[in-house]
Amino acid sequence: MKPFFRVLIRIVLVIAGFLFIFNLPSLFGIGKNHVVFNYKTLWINVKSDFQLLVDVKDIHYLEFFKELDIAESYQYTMTILVASLLLIIFLATVIAVLIILSPEKVRNRLKSLVNFFEAVPDLLVIFLFQFFVITLYSSTGLKFLQLYGLFGHKPYFVPIMTVSFLPFFLMLQFLIKVIDEEQMHQYVRYAKAKGMGRIRTLLVHIMRNIVPLLLMQLRTIVWVLLSNIYLVEFFFNINGFNQQFLKIIFMGGDFASLVLSLLMLSIPLLVMEAAGWLISRVIKGREPISI
Repeated sequence: MKPFFRVLIRIVLVIAGFLFIFNLPSLFGIGKNHVVFNYKTLWINVKSDFQLLVDVKDIHYLEFFKELDIAESYQYTMTILVASLLLIIFLATVIAVLIILSPEKVRNRLKSLVNFFEAVPDLLVIFLFQFFVITLYSSTGLKFLQLYGLFGHKPYFVPIMTVSFLPFFLMLQFLIKVIDEEQMHQYVRYAKAKGMGRIRTLLVHIMRNIVPLLLMQLRTIVWVLLSNIYLVEFFFNINGFNQQFLKIIFMGGDFASLVLSLLMLSIPLLVMEAAGWLISRVIKGREPISI
């Protein structure tokens, strides 16, 4: 029952946050020489939006939301998100292991290279991908990479590569750091003293012990991916879920549609949190290593 009440309280706080934040501009007004605080107006707007949110029986409830292409666009955006996340986890883990196992001089140079790419701005990466695809087509006539979402087309390869670029280096940098720190623990030295191979120690024991930290970092990665997907859909003119969300904001969508869209965008974060809680419960109480 305790987790249930915790989830219920969080839902109430989230909805209360939506009601307050979206109506916050109505709190402030401009007087002759000072700022006026319109508490009454704020309270009226909050009550009105709350009524719209709970009035499920109204025939106009979520009317604007139902007119949009929500299901297909949401499926596309989540496909980009999941594919990018799996690609990041796989590549970052493999390359982090290879970097850790490489000679010290090579390892230090590769770490510097990772730190450099991790600091590249998001927009620069998007522009570089656009420039590469357009230049490749104009120079060779090859058009095997679909770039823009015109006439109902929804590209996959270029958006996935674009949104994954910076989060990949962020995850790689994180994995290298935590593996380096984990190698300083006593159980790793004990494993070496018993003659256990470096690869086995890394893959079997160290990687298992950093799983909770990895799950915590994945929450940040999902946030970065969601922001990058928004930029990619905007610059590549792709009719994804973020474009539908903007229509709700700028084309007079009701408050319930806006809240539902935000909750749908938060589903990946909730899934990551639930997965982290479940895996933490599974590994809770286990020893760091058993040799």
